[in-house]
Amino acid sequence: MPRVHAAFVSRPPSTSRNRARRSASSLAALFIVAAVGGCSTSDRGTDSPTGPSPTVPSNAAVDGEGLDALIAAQWNAAGVQPTTEVDDAEFLRRVTLDLIGRIPTTEEAQRFAADTSPDKRAAAVDDLLQRDAWAEHWSQILGDLLLGDAAQQRPRFANAFHTWLEGRLLDGATWDELTREMLTATEHAPGGFLLVNGRGNRVEALTGQTARVFLGLQLQCAQCHDDPDDRFTQAEFYGLAAYYARTRGRSTTLDGVKAFRVIDKPRGEMRMPTEQDAPGDRSGPRVDPAFPAIDAMPGNDETRRQALARGIIGSDFFAKATVNRTWAQMMGRGIVDPWDDLGGLADNDHPALLEHLAADFAAHGYDLHHLMKTIALSSAYQRSSQGDDEGSAARERAFAQAALRPMSGPQLLRSLLVATGLEDVKGRKFRRQLETRRRQLQKDFDLVFDDDEMSAADVFTGNVPQALLLLNGELTNQGVAASDGALSQILDTHEEPGARIDALFWRLYGRAPSPDRRTSLVATMTDQGNTRGAYEDLMHAMLVSSEFLTLH
Repeated sequence: MPRVHAAFVSRPPSTSRNRARRSASSLAALFIVAAVGGCSTSDRGTDSPTGPSPTVPSNAAVDGEGLDALIAAQWNAAGVQPTTEVDDAEFLRRVTLDLIGRIPTTEEAQRFAADTSPDKRAAAVDDLLQRDAWAEHWSQILGDLLLGDAAQQRPRFANAFHTWLEGRLLDGATWDELTREMLTATEHAPGGFLLVNGRGNRVEALTGQTARVFLGLQLQCAQCHDDPDDRFTQAEFYGLAAYYARTRGRSTTLDGVKAFRVIDKPRGEMRMPTEQDAPGDRSGPRVDPAFPAIDAMPGNDETRRQALARGIIGSDFFAKATVNRTWAQMMGRGIVDPWDDLGGLADNDHPALLEHLAADFAAHGYDLHHLMKTIALSSAYQRSSQGDDEGSAARERAFAQAALRPMSGPQLLRSLLVATGLEDVKGRKFRRQLETRRRQLQKDFDLVFDDDEMSAADVFTGNVPQALLLLNGELTNQGVAASDGALSQILDTHEEPGARIDALFWRLYGRAPSPDRRTSLVATMTDQGNTRGAYEDLMHAMLVSSEFLTLH
């Protein structure tokens, strides 16, 4: 049997309509839908979840046959059989959530289902990547990654940085361009990475975040002492920090408004702590700017930060870190896992799949659109999440089976607004207000669970408790009961139970129900008198089902 993650199925709270008045048959309908929310084969078809190696879709438009050949080799090396290819409805839902951060609309799902073009998946990916929503979604992902939980300490800088980053993505900026602009910035908007992470002269924190984000290296242990695994020494950590020894934030006035600039002092050196395990002391020997993973001695005509940007972009780790992080975001785990620990392997010991993708990414000018299209059209990305329990962990590790992932908070919020139609009737201002509330929930959660490593992970992967708290509150009930929301439109447009059920499935799941499920639900709705209350119960159950709450 396929796995259904019960942790993602929650009971809705009572509403003003008094959910406790549900009849036994209505409750049965609720739990039937919640159970099939995990993509049950009884509702989605009966194809075997694993079998002979499938004929994978051609990726020639992106990368020839090399990428899929390496993926197949990885399956063979792991001794696993891949699951079947994901169907069109699940592919569109998955890639729409990954690229623009929401579920497809009914119109988008039905148009894609009706398209018989052999290259319709590639066309759909191209379309999504060119939308403004892509820049909005990925500027949020990358912005949260770059600033981490430090953004809460400097919200004004963080907001300006997010706005700048979204604008540059809309302009088509490549990752090397963005990296150079962030590391060499003088204005406070692009300088947000430096000003937020290095606030209060926290050079060590800025150094660790620089290594993690741009090189995929964890240096936190080397800040206090030589790494116990002999990966990096404390001297090497402070050699990287020395590139920031002359960097400072300075208050200024811009058009009558107080702002900040990033400057480089003409002098200033980095010194190590006098003793190991004494970070922040900086009274020991002087350390010149240098780091093993980069080749960047500052020249006479450049600042240390300019040399750092040049060295990072020229590093073998730069493309690998970006590829591994993006793969992890879209696949649920990195090719090297965790994605920010590339230093745990020797330089020549990275998997061939990562080496190949990194070389391709660099060859295409560090174009994020190209990288995401390559991943989305790969045979690994298009595996089904359905598979027998036995061997599922091994298949997921080898990318032979898609991982079942919870939506992030932003994905869930946007998807809930699409499903209920609340944004259509209340406007974007309403969504911005909800986003502010969601971020406050995230902040409250981080304060309760005050752990640096977990906070960093939550920023990257999304936060299940926070997302469920948002979903199970008044927003879901408001969306279901709204007199001008999606359910009202469906009930006004259709009278027959079957048509109403079809419309709900397309709206929330991006697909039609299976014939058996449709027949069962029609009978249930008919028994309930085809009333609005019965459809509110059904819609509520669908919204809290695992099929709605997860990427699968």
